[in-house]
Amino acid sequence: MRRFHLALLLSLSTLPPLAWSPPARAQVSDAERAAARDLFKQGDELQRAGKFPEALDKFQRAEQVIHAPTNILRIAECQAAMGRLVEAAESYRQVTHFQLSPTSPPAFQSAIDQAKGELAQVEPRVPKVTVQVTPPPAQGSQPELVIDGASVPFALVGEQIPLDPGTHTLQAKAAGYASQTETVSLKERDTKTVALKLEPAQGGATVVAPPPAGGGAPPPPPPPYGSTASPGTPPPPPPVVMESAPQAVRPRSNVGILIGAHLGAVATSGKIDTNTGTQNLNDLAAGGLGIGLDGGLRFARHWYVGVQYDHTTYSPSTTNNNQFNGYSSHSDTFGLDFAFIVNPDRVSFYGTLGLQTRIYTLAIPGLNTDTFTSGEFLAGAGIWIPLGHWFRLLPELTGGFGNFNVPTDATGTGEGHAFFTLGLVGYYNVDL
Repeated sequence: MRRFHLALLLSLSTLPPLAWSPPARAQVSDAERAAARDLFKQGDELQRAGKFPEALDKFQRAEQVIHAPTNILRIAECQAAMGRLVEAAESYRQVTHFQLSPTSPPAFQSAIDQAKGELAQVEPRVPKVTVQVTPPPAQGSQPELVIDGASVPFALVGEQIPLDPGTHTLQAKAAGYASQTETVSLKERDTKTVALKLEPAQGGATVVAPPPAGGGAPPPPPPPYGSTASPGTPPPPPPVVMESAPQAVRPRSNVGILIGAHLGAVATSGKIDTNTGTQNLNDLAAGGLGIGLDGGLRFARHWYVGVQYDHTTYSPSTTNNNQFNGYSSHSDTFGLDFAFIVNPDRVSFYGTLGLQTRIYTLAIPGLNTDTFTSGEFLAGAGIWIPLGHWFRLLPELTGGFGNFNVPTDATGTGEGHAFFTLGLVGYYNVDL
């Protein structure tokens, strides 16, 4: 079956992306549409259970009834999970070139967007082999390159040829030359070069030496050039190359619950109006350490909405002749944030926006304790790092921007401020 796939894909690679798409049927009856929907549902259940060959069959049957990017996307995912990366990449490309009509459902556009992201992950995994043939066949001969029993255009000699992970047999043929066969074992992301040497054959055929005059079997042929074996020594058996089975890929999840905690270093900027006058905030709260809790819901695969609480304790500046010696302050924040995760199943970018309320408490020795409140706009970015199935790690930089209220015993009009946090969030992840 893999030989057929190779020949088919190499021939299709010269066609426009949609030239080999299954023809769209003019009309689909309600019964056919219901049957295709049932096939897709069966395939989805099989895919989530890790039964990728059976799921692939269901999705391909559904695609034969209704040509849709949602079907082809699942076909590509099953092919990738089975280690058929070349076919998977072609299927993903077919989805990305799918032409939508104005009445196409939103799920079709979502499938196209998802295929673009997954294609970018699959393409680097496809191993490639470059075949070098020496010497070049004589002019007028009809050279042939054969990979896994399928004839490949000789024009691909010297070029990178994508193949699936596993063991492949390469052979070069040309009139007037004895063919040579080599075996290559490829892993994901491998890039290898295989040299095939054509040896001229006398009369266009392999010449067999006549038996010696005294009878008996002819002497064994001399060892290959460069070999250290003595004549008559039987060649060693070819190495046994074990092809590892493709690793099953856990089906993706579109919804999940995240519960976690964070720790961060906090720096401040801006001003604050106190009963002793307007002060630089980073003199009163030069830096601090924050701890807190996080939790929320991931939905539509890439989006996250959650709540967070943080408590931060600050130290005053020591650069102004200990003017603020003895001052102490802390803040509590309660917020709602909305985030986008590029790929929840891989290391990827994480961006967040949100709103929060900050309560800042300042204790001044010999005077009193003031409390300031502020609504803040929250923005941040980080790196989403999945650790196994249950845990997620998120190093991120966030900033909270706002204006504190002016106490009744203070003068001022309210000053702008910013709190910057370089933190690390750890989530316990439950996919639904």
